[in-house]
Amino acid sequence: MSRAWAWVWVWACLWVLPPPTHPAEILVLTPFGSRSVRSLFWEVTGALAARGHRVTLIAGGDAPLDRHVNVTHLVAPHSGLDQMDLFEVRRDGTAFRMLVRALPHVAKELYADPAVMAAWRRRHEFDAIIINSAVNEMAFPFLLGVSAPFITLSPTGTEPLQLSYLGNLVSPAALPSVLLPYSDSLTLWERLVNTLATIALRYVFRRSVSGPLVSALRPTFPDLPDPFSVYPRQSLALLHRHHLMDGAIPLLPNQVEVGCLTCRPPRPLPQDLERWLDEGRDVVYFSLGSLQEASRVPPQYTRVLFTAFAALPYRVLAKYVTLPFPQPPNVRIEEWLPQQDLLAHRSVKAFVTHCGKNSAGESIYHGVPMVGLPITNDHPRTCARLARRGEALVLQWETLTEEELVNAITTLMTEPKYSERVEGVSRRLKAQKETGLERAVWWVEYMIEHGDTYLRFSGADLSLAQYLLLDVLLIVVVAACVVLLPVCLLVRALYRRCHPAHACKPKVD
Repeated sequence: MSRAWAWVWVWACLWVLPPPTHPAEILVLTPFGSRSVRSLFWEVTGALAARGHRVTLIAGGDAPLDRHVNVTHLVAPHSGLDQMDLFEVRRDGTAFRMLVRALPHVAKELYADPAVMAAWRRRHEFDAIIINSAVNEMAFPFLLGVSAPFITLSPTGTEPLQLSYLGNLVSPAALPSVLLPYSDSLTLWERLVNTLATIALRYVFRRSVSGPLVSALRPTFPDLPDPFSVYPRQSLALLHRHHLMDGAIPLLPNQVEVGCLTCRPPRPLPQDLERWLDEGRDVVYFSLGSLQEASRVPPQYTRVLFTAFAALPYRVLAKYVTLPFPQPPNVRIEEWLPQQDLLAHRSVKAFVTHCGKNSAGESIYHGVPMVGLPITNDHPRTCARLARRGEALVLQWETLTEEELVNAITTLMTEPKYSERVEGVSRRLKAQKETGLERAVWWVEYMIEHGDTYLRFSGADLSLAQYLLLDVLLIVVVAACVVLLPVCLLVRALYRRCHPAHACKPKVD
């Protein structure tokens, strides 16, 4: 049922686009990523397939597109992120560091798969190659000797390091790193920290990801270059961001916003669930997304959450598992819920969420203000932006209390400024002439048909010193010294000749 509705939505989105000149062979690579990240690539893959293109998708886990005639899904052999406990990462980051150290083994395992190697051998047959830009450099062997457009899709939106690959050096004074809990308006201290973090991230990436991956794969692919030399070859960077949600930043013609990729109009809800929502009138929805398993939420947080929910005068619909204590009478628990269909329902007035990129975008798209409980990764940065713009109230897990959570939810339900703000952004999003998915598909087809000859920024060919005009500044300083030094010496000599009494000190007997 959900799969059929998914294809109805894809066709409804794309029927307005003129048909492609000819069906293309497209390779989509996201061998390493979480369920939420893979969902973005499922959307793009499904939309391209609906347009008549033949798509080969290499991704971990199962995909809802396996049976489509135009999609060939090769299952990547590793999906370790699906088992990651985000709260453990939040505590000390050990699990994430271990996962990063395992990347070379994951890469070797990927190319030990005969089906993956068969796709690699026919890489020259593809008209475009789309790669996940978030720690998926293990896919770069597919670019060896290939002239087809190399396209990236960034699940986290924008990162200063990533933008710089194409020559777009956005100042860290205006764009926070994805790893920092800052909004776009930074204090002096935050600008300092963000600048150091942006510099450090490049070093850490080379040391922890780039270097070990290349060393692991070069026995199989001797000509594999360093990822830092591969990224500037991008023909197109699709950025999962939108200025209405993430703030405006300068972008190059080949850096395209495709935010809200997963956002769509609602589909009918199951009758019993819709009836329950209608009876509640004012409903709070709670979910921690598709990556964090509810069974791994620390018990103390579970008790705080559901004690607070029980104290609310509203119904609460929670994506959760069985509770270790009696379920409150105003709470309904389901292991899986159709999130967007719920957020679009008139009774849902607040969303308690971890503020993952997809969840936050879908909540804004459907006009529902949020209580943000960020866990890790890009959640804190997203929450900081939402809070600054008045679209969410943000709480922290370590200091979370029942009273604090009740007050935050009550504030969203009773003070109209939050819902008015989010509904205003929602109207602007829906007023766009095209969706993020339509824009992504159009640009992929454009690159296949026309290439990037007139899109590339000449600044990408400059060194950092040239881009920042440090060489020009050096010439100006040297020239100034050459011109001014003789003038200064001449003035000094004239002064001494005209005022000999001041030119030398009198002798003291």
